Amino acid sequence: MSEKVSRRRLLLQFVFFWCLWLVVQIFLNTPIEQHLSGWSQELLLDAIKLVVWLGAGWWFIHTAAPHQLSISKRQQWRPAWRFSAGYVVWALIVVYLLVQFGLAHHGLRISPKFIPEFWGRYFLVVGVAEEFVFRGYFLNALLKHTSLTTANVIQALAFASLHIPRYLTTVPAMSPVVWLSNLISVFVLGLLFGWLYAKSRSLWPGILVHMTWDILVTLFG
Repeated sequence: MSEKVSRRRLLLQFVFFWCLWLVVQIFLNTPIEQHLSGWSQELLLDAIKLVVWLGAGWWFIHTAAPHQLSISKRQQWRPAWRFSAGYVVWALIVVYLLVQFGLAHHGLRISPKFIPEFWGRYFLVVGVAEEFVFRGYFLNALLKHTSLTTANVIQALAFASLHIPRYLTTVPAMSPVVWLSNLISVFVLGLLFGWLYAKSRSLWPGILVHMTWDILVTLFG
């Protein structure tokens, strides 16, 4: 497969996945959020996220030839215990968020909106699913065609854009300022997760940092 065809294939896969997630948000996730609550809502949303994201990620990566990936399918799931930068980044993220929320709220207080069900979605499901699709496949494939800097920016932009279906279906509607702020934050985080993946050649540092960020933001934000 030529490089041009391979790039076109990546673009089509991303567009397909973006549209798929928009349809899921409109016709499945939004009605579930409106009509269910508690664990029934949480378990359904978690199941949908896992099926759609892990299913798509599995299909993308298992239909890719070995020469189309920078890091092998098996290698990227190996723990990166010796990747010391991962521990440093994780610690900095924890300190940064705790200090930020401590200053903003004059002490660390659990958000009144936080419910125990969020541990499943934000600490387990989201980190694994999103890292597998965007770093484990899209960044992995992009690294075969371009430099780390370029590949990382592309996948971070794509990662941020995949949050738009969620923002479009949020009730009440988000303001333009919140939209822009959220997209910039997700883009920067995408760059960080991508760097962790490329440097460690493993999904796990990004997964752990991703899960930590989501649960602390949800717990204290």
